[in-house]
Amino acid sequence: MNVLSKLGCTPYFRLMSSAGVLALSLLWAATFPEKTSAGDLRPDRVIQTIVSQLVNELETNRSVLEADRSLLYAFVDEVIWPHLAIDKISKLILGTHFKAASMEQRQAFTNEFMALMVRTYATAMFEYTGREEIIFEPYQYEPDARTSIVQTLIILPGQNPVPVDYAFLRYADGRWKIYDVKIDGISLVLSYRRSYDQIIQRQGLDSLIESLRTQSDSS
Repeated sequence: MNVLSKLGCTPYFRLMSSAGVLALSLLWAATFPEKTSAGDLRPDRVIQTIVSQLVNELETNRSVLEADRSLLYAFVDEVIWPHLAIDKISKLILGTHFKAASMEQRQAFTNEFMALMVRTYATAMFEYTGREEIIFEPYQYEPDARTSIVQTLIILPGQNPVPVDYAFLRYADGRWKIYDVKIDGISLVLSYRRSYDQIIQRQGLDSLIESLRTQSDSS
């Protein structure tokens, strides 16, 4: 079993991949202006909006999404992708390998990694039971800041609360986008960087890209 497969099979990795999906109860009652644009959303409301859309779709069309995963992937891609700082995520994960990579390799890695994340996240949606909750820690919004952290606690049935922190980056147009998620203090981005670095050092970046593509196709 390769590094990618081992990483994907661990319960901790599945928790990291699906943490946002399992944030439910307190968000379900949240209300937002109907015509609020993405650029007007502060970081905590970005999280609320994403989860509300995902949960609403899952509760309304669960059987349809289970029967046709292509519809599920398309929906998750549409809801989540615009709120991710994709270029920043790719650069952080590749670390020192980013500078040496060609533009084609950078784009290919980004495409394959994000495609795999969409499928992983989408599949994790079906773990939703309706008994999970999210608690938002006190949040001080600073609109002029470059970065921001939204701290939450995920309450899973029969388990201790899990701290989940969402790291945001503010773009020039005012939009806030997620560039990392920390589960119990451990960075998702850094976890990927360490795992992928092993593959790149032994086999090269192209091999990693192909492994991502293979895993995505089989998911």
